[in-house]
Amino acid sequence: MMTISTIYFIKLLLLPPASLLLIALIGLLLHKQRIGLILITVSLVLLTALSLPLVTRALAGTLEGYPLLTADKIARFKPQAIIVIGGGEMPGEEYQQPQTVNSRTLLRLRYAAKLARDTGLPILVSGGKVFAETETSEAQLMADILQKEFNIPVKWHESNSRNTDENAQFSRRQLQPLGINKILLVTQAFHMPRATWAFRNVGFQVLPAATQLISHSSSESVASFVHFIPSAAELEQSFLVLHEHLGLLWYRFNAYVKTRPF
Repeated sequence: MMTISTIYFIKLLLLPPASLLLIALIGLLLHKQRIGLILITVSLVLLTALSLPLVTRALAGTLEGYPLLTADKIARFKPQAIIVIGGGEMPGEEYQQPQTVNSRTLLRLRYAAKLARDTGLPILVSGGKVFAETETSEAQLMADILQKEFNIPVKWHESNSRNTDENAQFSRRQLQPLGINKILLVTQAFHMPRATWAFRNVGFQVLPAATQLISHSSSESVASFVHFIPSAAELEQSFLVLHEHLGLLWYRFNAYVKTRPF
């Protein structure tokens, strides 16, 4: 069975920029042949395209199909709890601790705090220790920030999950015995299709509470030519969106295999 580190390494190789750099390297090795020039050209064109704001917005739009949450939708749905999923960590030396949450997780926490104030619903934070060297679970880091910085209490910690599937499975184990089935699910908009799939698959009724809509971030105040200038930040966004498409493809493959009578 593959470790989490091995799976993470394989994902990095399959996604840009690593995959495109590998294609370019193969092209360089075959530079005396026509196929070599084709591979180098394709890799450079794709690398440039995925670094453009215009392309990033279009890619994100293929995933960000859930409408923004409103008070009316929440009232009609009658959720019983808020679940916010961890989205990663970063070094936290400036906070006198080994780790803290990264910017994606912090955006989720900010939105979860708003929803908790608006609705009075209890919160479950979900996220374990993805890598062995991590000292503190994501759930604990998230709970500390919600309680100490946003002054929002955290009702439940789910500290064992290492991916979105496990977020859903382990959260279900905690909340099902309490009769909690209807949840507001907080994560980034580009991650919401996969997260919703996972949580509904284990039996939750889910009202998506999406934050950070990349496809909506284009502004008319920005000169149009800027949308055609490559940017490392846009390449990172493209990476995240393509990562979600790869995850959804994996989910569909697993669902297909389970239905086949082998």
